[in-house]
Amino acid sequence: MRKHLITYMVLLLLASAIMPSCKPEEEYPIEPTVTFKEFTFADTILLGNTVKQGTLTFSFTDGDGDIGFDTVSPRKNTIFMTKHKMKDNVLTQMDLLVDLDYFVERIYSDDKKQAISGDIKIEDLNEYAMSFGDTIMYKFYIVDRAGNHSNTDSTGLIIVN
Repeated sequence: MRKHLITYMVLLLLASAIMPSCKPEEEYPIEPTVTFKEFTFADTILLGNTVKQGTLTFSFTDGDGDIGFDTVSPRKNTIFMTKHKMKDNVLTQMDLLVDLDYFVERIYSDDKKQAISGDIKIEDLNEYAMSFGDTIMYKFYIVDRAGNHSNTDSTGLIIVN
């Protein structure tokens, strides 16, 4: 009886170890989606000046895994952002000298259609000439290799302190 109980317990432990690996693969729509997670500031020194260094983190999903591009030319951007500033209680898009568009290297090297999800972190969103209490917002979306645009999400209002 004791031998059967030990055998049963070993089989139960093996089954519980194997079961989590048998879960089905995630399925997502082929159009990517983005979801804002967080935006943080840290003081940093840049060219002898103290600036606020912003970091945006968002999650993404894509049903066929075609996020990012090869590193050979022509380079195409994957992440597209706009920056907005509150002025007279109206949120308006800022005219920037440099677009906030980012290249993402191809995540999968083959053309296998496989759902993916993860987090993307964009650093160095620096604030140079902001005043204490200024309010900004970033809006962002991604585009996959097939040209599918994700939804547009935003950071929500960010008060620069």
